[in-house]
Amino acid sequence: MSNKILIIQLRPGLGDLCMFLPRCHEIAKANPNHEIYLLTKENTKADQLLKYDPYIKNIVFIDKDKKKKSFYTLFRFFKINKFKKVYSYQYGPKYLKYILLSKLTFVKELYYYGIFKKKEGMVKKSISANEQWLNIKIEKFNGNIYLEKRSKKNNKKIIIGLGASGDNKRWPIEYYLELIQKLNHLSQFDFVLAGGPGEKDLFNQITKLDIKGTFISLEKLNVEESVKEIDGSYFFIGNDTGFMHVSACLGIKTFCLYGDTPSEDSKYNKNIYPILPPGVKETYHKDLAMNKIKSNYVYELILQELISIANF
Repeated sequence: MSNKILIIQLRPGLGDLCMFLPRCHEIAKANPNHEIYLLTKENTKADQLLKYDPYIKNIVFIDKDKKKKSFYTLFRFFKINKFKKVYSYQYGPKYLKYILLSKLTFVKELYYYGIFKKKEGMVKKSISANEQWLNIKIEKFNGNIYLEKRSKKNNKKIIIGLGASGDNKRWPIEYYLELIQKLNHLSQFDFVLAGGPGEKDLFNQITKLDIKGTFISLEKLNVEESVKEIDGSYFFIGNDTGFMHVSACLGIKTFCLYGDTPSEDSKYNKNIYPILPPGVKETYHKDLAMNKIKSNYVYELILQELISIANF
């Protein structure tokens, strides 16, 4: 009998992969001596992020090199591997084909959300699904990215999360400049500028600042190289983006600015400290409130944490 398990997670981003990573690990731990396969999208960079993961050894991209696998190709994939169990974190009619593929290839156990999508939080739903599917109670909320070698803790390295999927989800650059200057007055920090080629103009504005330490850009690094660079950092401060989730899954204290994305999603990981506009208890998509989170407010919130660790 096959001991292979397939996990289907088709949300496209690096952050999405991180949010579902604890759920994938729970499946693996609940099914010892099984070989775990992950079917996902190429933009998650799962092959780089999970390179040293002890639980997930097989990464399959449904859209490798931008060519989406056909139904026939997926059928052959299912048939050849003879999966014993399939866990699918998907909703909706367009995912019916994975149910059909499981049935056609005699998958013994199939777990999925359902046909009709409900209005519920992504993280909350994944947690309740795993509790039901695996018959467990989830009490520890943290992700874990495994590396070949971990970096030592560096209390002088701060990650500045500039990346964002849209300008409405990005903290204003003038606020970043103000915060960096305030932090620079405290001590000599090295600032890791986390983002991609799309943030080049922002990088240029920040690196013009005269600071005691240095600026380190991740602009030209791939995900695997970036993870090694930020590992061991003091803390992360920035937008709700892929590197924010990576930082949290590396065990780094992660201050995330929520003004236009669901703050509820932060609850999957205890290392994420959500910073919302003053007086706001929860944020959602299209709140357009990033500019309401002032730099002085952010500075005061993280200052006590700085003082508790370093002697200024």
